[in-house]
Amino acid sequence: MVFEKKKIRMETLSEYLSAVRQGAGLSLAEVSGKTGIKQVFLENLEAGNFSHLPADVYVCGFLRQLSEMYRVEAASLIEQFKKEKGIYGQLQGKVLARQRGWKRFFDRLTITPKILTLVLAVIFVSASVAYIVWQVFSINRMPTLEITEPQPNQVIKNSFVKVKGKTDPGMSVTVNGQSVFVESDGGFETQLSLTSGPKDITVAAKNKFDKSVAKNVTIIGEVDSAVLAASIQNKVQLVLNFSGNVDLAYVLDDGQKNKIAFHKGDAKTLLAENKISISVSDAGATSGVLNGQALGALGRPGEALSDIPFSADAVAPTGDKNGK
Repeated sequence: MVFEKKKIRMETLSEYLSAVRQGAGLSLAEVSGKTGIKQVFLENLEAGNFSHLPADVYVCGFLRQLSEMYRVEAASLIEQFKKEKGIYGQLQGKVLARQRGWKRFFDRLTITPKILTLVLAVIFVSASVAYIVWQVFSINRMPTLEITEPQPNQVIKNSFVKVKGKTDPGMSVTVNGQSVFVESDGGFETQLSLTSGPKDITVAAKNKFDKSVAKNVTIIGEVDSAVLAASIQNKVQLVLNFSGNVDLAYVLDDGQKNKIAFHKGDAKTLLAENKISISVSDAGATSGVLNGQALGALGRPGEALSDIPFSADAVAPTGDKNGK
């Protein structure tokens, strides 16, 4: 039987070798066993990895062996290999040239005081522009504000209500017009006195550019049933209302002295068995209601009162307002 050698019609050598082998129903291992060519060289030939092949003289020998096995023209295989190897070499040369070009650029680059000054100037200008952009953004940005306590329409059965929330660090915060300390993380907390009925709590946050935001919460104060029962039994009940900043100290019967600072709009209810003694820093900003009867302002604006006693059978403070 005579085999006719076929002429090669191919796109690339690697594609052709792979197609012919698969058409013959052979694996790379079988071709390697029959030709003695290492399988790794066959794999690189079919993958077009010319850089992983031995010298061209050996590759040409491989192609002659494969031409005999596949019944194709050896000259055509070798010619195609040399053509593709040349193209591959040119591509690799361009890559290496680019790499060498960058290397030569960095090799020639010398860090001089002038270049260093230029780089630092560019960094400084970039940082300045970024800072200006940040400042403009800060000027136009409204502060954030969140009130976590109390909740809207919450019923508070206490004489005090805790106001707690969070804003942006560095903001100034007021609660019902009074300044509140703000933590480094933006958290704030304060207490307000509470009487029976609705009470509006307004919290405002303002940044250094006078951009401000305010939120309002309405709560409901509920007087404890013990307080109501005590007033019915003719015990001493004194309700103090404050129209300004007032420091209050009080003693219930023969108990210990308590001190609290109040702000404008605050109120405080005191309850005792027989006697209540109070001291205030501003009697003109303090008005009282004793067992349901209004007393009006306890003194002149800015006047301080010390240890003023109130009892159930009196409708005004007993003793000298100056504490003598």
